[in-house]
Amino acid sequence: MKQLLTISSYQILLAAILCLFTVHAGASTPWQVWPSVGEARLTWGPWVIYDSQLRSPDGVYQGEGDNLALVIRYHRNIDSEDLIEATKDQWRHLGVSATKRERWSQRLEQIWPDVKKGDRLIFVFNDKQGAFFQDNYQIGVLQDIEMSQTFLQIWLSPNTAYPDIRNQLIGKR
Repeated sequence: MKQLLTISSYQILLAAILCLFTVHAGASTPWQVWPSVGEARLTWGPWVIYDSQLRSPDGVYQGEGDNLALVIRYHRNIDSEDLIEATKDQWRHLGVSATKRERWSQRLEQIWPDVKKGDRLIFVFNDKQGAFFQDNYQIGVLQDIEMSQTFLQIWLSPNTAYPDIRNQLIGKR
């Protein structure tokens, strides 16, 4: 009888460990397993600023409205203020109104950290909203669909300031 109790206790402990592992594994977000659509590198003169990768559930870019993840791995330390200013410049290039640029940049100020060399910032557009991650940790959600789509347009719009990067990200070499 004592041996049966020990086996039962062992089975309960094993089941508990498996449950914890399953819960932890299930906590990862889908973008982490999506295949890559394309990859690109942004340089400025001789300096590498970041490497980027676009992911989708099926590894294909279908266009606006897709579930997408934009993964950016930084090769330099960059203050969040500088990231936000660069984003505002790109939105200006795309013709976004000054009012929206200001409102949206205030939202980014609440979310974005300073980045260090090797950090990853990820933007996931899924189920009609956007979410920012730093590495594997969610750091903010955008409920504003227009802001989410316009953020991705910095890289994916045919009018982007970086058409070569766009073509590489969407799989057109």
